[in-house]
Amino acid sequence: MTDLYLMTGAQCRMARSLLKWSRETLAKEANVSRNTICTFEDDAPVRESIVTDIHSVFDAHGVECSPDGSVKPRSDGVKDFRGLSGCDRFFANIEKMLKEKDTGVVCRIGSQEMMTKVTGQHGLTNFDRLERLVKIASVKCLLSDQKIYLPKTPSFEVRVFPENRPSIISSEFAYGDEATFAVEQDTRFKFRHPVYMVIEYSNLSKRMFEAFERDWKEARLYSTSTSKRAAPRLDHRMPLSDNYEEPRLQACY
Repeated sequence: MTDLYLMTGAQCRMARSLLKWSRETLAKEANVSRNTICTFEDDAPVRESIVTDIHSVFDAHGVECSPDGSVKPRSDGVKDFRGLSGCDRFFANIEKMLKEKDTGVVCRIGSQEMMTKVTGQHGLTNFDRLERLVKIASVKCLLSDQKIYLPKTPSFEVRVFPENRPSIISSEFAYGDEATFAVEQDTRFKFRHPVYMVIEYSNLSKRMFEAFERDWKEARLYSTSTSKRAAPRLDHRMPLSDNYEEPRLQACY
């Protein structure tokens, strides 16, 4: 993952033009107000967290904004989901891809926070998102650490490695023809969010499915009754940082 580059207002205008989007469309995708988009494109100061979200939207739709000021379609088959709404957009992307090719979803979760930390604009955890996803597709989840606990009995399948696997430093997802690596980043912000790097490459996705199935056979069933730690309250929400902008209702919605 390369260092985070903050796009400019001029690049935002060019990227919108490339996608043939109005300011209203971009505002809806980035979950900010139209006025915020206008302010940014007029080169007035905007919070870095908001610029990150806007940049992430373009990355997710195949547009690359480079430090040299250029804007062009991405040709590397990579989509980045980061920023405040990154988790929400990533799981929406999974649903979209499954409609094209319903392979189900497999994921390896490498940390406690990746499963139960509240992220996104809607105050959800990835556990919540997997619970929603299982309503439209099969979901298998492999926990890489025996210390990872779930807040309640899941409706998706969960197994645990027979021994801790510290070599797994990130969480991984595979679905359709895409493979995803998720890590915690944005350390400059008080309210940190995972970053999802999606690789559109069917052979890599196929290999991840195969490796997952081999490890799945070795893993043991997960049981909430064997957890030694108390489950967190899902109704408890983390305090928001100064970088957070409250979502606004859009007239164009």
